[in-house]
Amino acid sequence: MKKWNKLTIFLIPIGIAVNAVGGQLALALKLPVFLDCIGTFVTAALCGIGPGLVVAVGTQLINAITTPTVLAYIEIGMLFAVISYFFAKWGIFKSLWKSALSGIAVALVAVCLAVPTTAFFLGGFAGTGATTIAAALMASGWGVLPATFVSEAVSEGTDKIVCLIIIFFVLKAIPDRLKVKLPNARFFIDEVED
Repeated sequence: MKKWNKLTIFLIPIGIAVNAVGGQLALALKLPVFLDCIGTFVTAALCGIGPGLVVAVGTQLINAITTPTVLAYIEIGMLFAVISYFFAKWGIFKSLWKSALSGIAVALVAVCLAVPTTAFFLGGFAGTGATTIAAALMASGWGVLPATFVSEAVSEGTDKIVCLIIIFFVLKAIPDRLKVKLPNARFFIDEVED
């Protein structure tokens, strides 16, 4: 494992801030998306799993101040850090279409983890925009589990595709002269050796 350099340490609070602002905006507006993983993905892609995990956990702790139920999903954010590292290693973030398609795969993982937590521990009401969809379905006679599944699938699918596309453009916009100073530069710049 490479040491965390000053730039890595500098990017961690920026990643947390990006996640927290996106997450709080989505919560405040009751959007059916979450927007709270962009900083985790970017940090893990550029700096590694460890810094990505710090961003994921830090984000959930901050978002829990206003919405404590988000702590039930902390493992999902942590998994995103791991996924992002491997996506960077495999070159997924070098292609817009691969990034967008990967959003579907990330959404499937998130749905598989979020549905049981939301349905069984929170009764379908997580306090996010997805709750609006679940509540509407339950009001029309759907059970908690199918309503939660549909609401999470719609929310996660939309959120992760949008987020992975944003992440592609963010990573593309970072100049090589900055990337070369980060631990995972070799995933983005062909001339950098391992």
